[in-house]
Amino acid sequence: MKNKKGFTLLELLAVLIILGILMVLAYMGVSRYIRQTNDALYEDYEKNISTGATNYLIDHTGSVPLEGQTIRIDASKLVCEGYVESLEDPKIDGATCNLESYAIVTRGNDVGSNMDLEYKACLKCGNYTSPDCSITSFDKTLTKDPSCEVE
Repeated sequence: MKNKKGFTLLELLAVLIILGILMVLAYMGVSRYIRQTNDALYEDYEKNISTGATNYLIDHTGSVPLEGQTIRIDASKLVCEGYVESLEDPKIDGATCNLESYAIVTRGNDVGSNMDLEYKACLKCGNYTSPDCSITSFDKTLTKDPSCEVE
């Protein structure tokens, strides 16, 4: 009678293969979750920029575009003046999305006493660029005060 202790090489190899497959599946799930989380954060940033632009124009009615005009409000201006918190890049430590991002405000045809304003956001953050960044023609651009430092 043999005294059998331990595992054979084939059994160990089978366990390693199963563990490898489980690791690959776990990595794929975690990376998909991280990507979805980043996409949701970018969408929140776009909403924040649009909301910040809305609040900015409520406080600065003289900056509202005329009928048929489109203006650009830089995100750095919105951050400087406290309408938006700094847009931290989730993929690069210490980097922000403040300097290249902006709000786009278009005024259509007013109806009665109601202004027809449309707000969009162009977010440029790492490798992510909003679809609304394709709009490149503006009648006016509102930039931050040079004395305000924003990264």
